[in-house]
Amino acid sequence: MPTDKLVMDHVAVVSDRAWDNVIRYGRDLGGRWIGGPDNDPAAQAGDDFYFCQISFNGGTRIEILEPIEHEGSDFLRRFLARNGPGPHHFTFKTPDFDDTIGALSDAGYNVIGINDENPLWKEAFLHPKDSWGIVIQIAWDDGGGWDDAPPLPPTHHEQPTALASVIHLAADVQAAAAMFEGPLGMERVDEWKDPNIGVGVELRSGPWNLQLIQPAEPTMAHWMGNRSGRLQLLHFQLDDPGLVPGARRVKVCGRGEPQDAMFEVPPEHNLGVRLLLTEPA
Repeated sequence: MPTDKLVMDHVAVVSDRAWDNVIRYGRDLGGRWIGGPDNDPAAQAGDDFYFCQISFNGGTRIEILEPIEHEGSDFLRRFLARNGPGPHHFTFKTPDFDDTIGALSDAGYNVIGINDENPLWKEAFLHPKDSWGIVIQIAWDDGGGWDDAPPLPPTHHEQPTALASVIHLAADVQAAAAMFEGPLGMERVDEWKDPNIGVGVELRSGPWNLQLIQPAEPTMAHWMGNRSGRLQLLHFQLDDPGLVPGARRVKVCGRGEPQDAMFEVPPEHNLGVRLLLTEPA
């Protein structure tokens, strides 16, 4: 059955070869491949694009996208040509598609790409120009799942890995928070100001922790550039983070004392997505 409330469902990343991200988030980071429309990508020749999902402890999920030889993949090819590989969208699942679309429209957001013709799946989008630098997908489905996926090659990690938080930069953190907290139904659990970092708002939705930051720290501000927003990093908690290929020990600018085992995989070594890796709290 569909979820009974509006919740954040997954973060999507895109690359030219989905398998590169499957290996990263599955084998390297300890996620569990839960499959896609068909567990064999070669069998998806009739689909618009290839996608599959990796799940983490608590229920967070990464969706992995790859364009295929089909005109429905044009939007992914344009994205890759313009931005290169990296974060593509956040998806929120709703129990009442029309109500959520109406709430977004009433709040002044321009909802595009509305498709409610499929009895098993409905979707609509907010353009990143209107949603603080990242595509927002609003979706409803009938609650049907996929068949059990075959296991990936074994992970390096013995304990379950958690996707602890998503850090997203925004030019106006309060306006961005109003979108996520209002029609997207997230709960504000904290807000803070640090002269060395910026202004932050922490939000929750189901198993997800989303931290919005209006950056004052120069490196973060440079990463955002002149955009209205940009996903800065995904923070994973896992045993032996130093085993992740490409991880380097760092001191990351943030609130509180740095953790003993804090590692970063820079975006240029991870298909456009920066990773922060720490041991479980």
